[in-house]
Amino acid sequence: MSIAKDRASEERVLADEETWEIILDPVFCNDPGAADALAHLLFILKKTLASGPEGSMSVINTLQDGIRMVWPYTEEHRLARELYEIYLSGGLKPWDEPRQLLEGALERSMAKARSRARRPKAGSKRRKSGKGTSSA
Repeated sequence: MSIAKDRASEERVLADEETWEIILDPVFCNDPGAADALAHLLFILKKTLASGPEGSMSVINTLQDGIRMVWPYTEEHRLARELYEIYLSGGLKPWDEPRQLLEGALERSMAKARSRARRPKAGSKRRKSGKGTSSA
């Protein structure tokens, strides 16, 4: 285990130094201004979270916006766009069309989540409702 991972488990961080370097180095190595802008945003997020529970929704909304704004820069976005353009040209079988693929993946994901929600947690006993119980 690396020193960074040891520190991560000791301090309960979500990303260790090695992870941050893998993410940040290619993006910011030649753009200190962008690195400074991200540092300011991270500082504001930290300060807002430290202010108490009322700041948590602002942080959640800001992170959600960030996820949405990062999407166009991802490989998944490029592939989705390419698939959509092939779809527009009529070059796909119906089962390969974007809507079919996406709806199928979402349906499977939601079914899996529902299945997990119905399963009792390990170590918990599920009580069976007994006959003859009265409601007073």
